[in-house]
Amino acid sequence: MALIAAVYGLARFGYGLFLPRFTETFDLGSAVSGTIQAGSFASYCVAAVLAAGLGARPRLVIGLAGATAALGSAAVAAAPGPGVLAAGLVLAGAGAGFASPGLVTLIGRNISPGRQERAQTIVNAGTGAGIVGAGILMLLTAAQWRAGWAVIAVLAALTAAAVLRADSARADSTRADSARPTASSGRAGADGGPPAEARGGNSISLARTLAWPLTAAALAGASSAAVWTFGRTVTAAAPDYGGDAYSIGAWMVLGAFGVLGAFAGRIVQALSLAAAWALTSASMAAATIALGLFPGVLPAAYAAAAVFGAAYTAMSGVLILWAVRLMPERASTATVAAFVALAVGQSVSAVVLGFLLNPVEPAAAFTAAGLAGFLAVLPAVKDRAADKVRFRTPQRRSAGSAAEPDPAPVRKPS
Repeated sequence: MALIAAVYGLARFGYGLFLPRFTETFDLGSAVSGTIQAGSFASYCVAAVLAAGLGARPRLVIGLAGATAALGSAAVAAAPGPGVLAAGLVLAGAGAGFASPGLVTLIGRNISPGRQERAQTIVNAGTGAGIVGAGILMLLTAAQWRAGWAVIAVLAALTAAAVLRADSARADSTRADSARPTASSGRAGADGGPPAEARGGNSISLARTLAWPLTAAALAGASSAAVWTFGRTVTAAAPDYGGDAYSIGAWMVLGAFGVLGAFAGRIVQALSLAAAWALTSASMAAATIALGLFPGVLPAAYAAAAVFGAAYTAMSGVLILWAVRLMPERASTATVAAFVALAVGQSVSAVVLGFLLNPVEPAAAFTAAGLAGFLAVLPAVKDRAADKVRFRTPQRRSAGSAAEPDPAPVRKPS
C-alpha cells in the first residue's frame, strides 16, 4: 500500500497537484500540460507491458517500479527547463506501470486465496493515501516544489525496498519461484492445470475474453483524466475561492476519500461485479461534471472531490477483480491489460482536454469527460461472465460441485 502511495499518489498523480507550480516556473500552457500528462500515462502503459513479460520475476518488476519512480522524480526536482521536466515526469509515470503487476503476483504467492480480493483492493487504496501525502508535502514545501519532488524520489526508493524485504521475509517464496508457476507464467496454469497457452492464452484470446472490461477501462480512464490532470488547476483558478490553500485542500479531500476504495471488494460481494462497476464509474463521472460546473463553490467542489476520490479508487479496484475473475489463470497479465486500457484512455483524453480546457470556465471540458464515464457503465451491463464467478469464502461450495470451492482469483496449485 505504501509503494502504491509513492508511485501512484505521489510520482504519477502528483503532477496534477504541482501543475500550477510547473506552469509558473516553465510557462506551460494547457495544451502542453495535457501532452506531458499523456506522456506519463503512455510510459505507464509501456512499463505495464514490460512487467507482464517479466511476470515470473516479480521482485525485479518491483525493483524497476522503485527505480523509475525515484529517478524520474529526481529529474523533476532538478529540471532546468520544460524538456527535462517532461522527461522526468514520463519516467516517473513508468513506476506505477511496473508496481501493479508486480504486486498482484506477490500478493498471489504470499496471501491465501480466500483473502486475495480484499488484499488487492487494500493495496490499491494506497493511491488515496499518497494523494493526501502529496497535499501535505505541497503545503510543507510551499514555493520550494523541487524539494517536494526530491522527497518523492526518496519515498519511492524506500517503499520499493520495503516491499522486497517483506516478500523475502517468507522463507519459502524464493525457493518456490523455480517450481511454482506465476499468474502470468507460460508453465503450468495457476490453478494447477495445463499451461495458459494450451488453453488459448494468446493475445487474441486475451483481448476477446477481456473485451468488455478493456472497453470500460478505456472510457473510465478518459473520464478520470480531467480531474487528475486539471482538477487542482481549475480549483486554483476559481473566481470565488481559488488559491493554493483552497485547491490543495480539495486535492487532499480527494485522496482521503480515495482510501475508502479499500472497501471495493466488499462492494462487489454485497452487490455484484456489474453493479459495483456501474456505481463507481457513474459516481466518478458525476463528480467530474460537478467539479467542472462548480469549481469555486466550496461545498460542491469539496463534495465532488470526495466522491471522485472514493469512486476512482474503488473503480480501479473493481477493475482488477473484473479482469482476474475472467482470467484467473493469467491474473497478472489480465490486470496489466486492464490498466493499460485505463491509461490509454487517460492519455488520449489528457491531450484532447488540454486543447479544450479554459481553466476559468472548465464546465464544457469536464462535462465531456464525465459523459465518457457514464458510457463506461454500458460494457459492465453487457458482460455477465464475470458475475458467474462469485467470490466465496473457502467454506462455501459452488453450485456445480459439492467437492470444490468456488474459483478465487490467482489460485495457487493445491
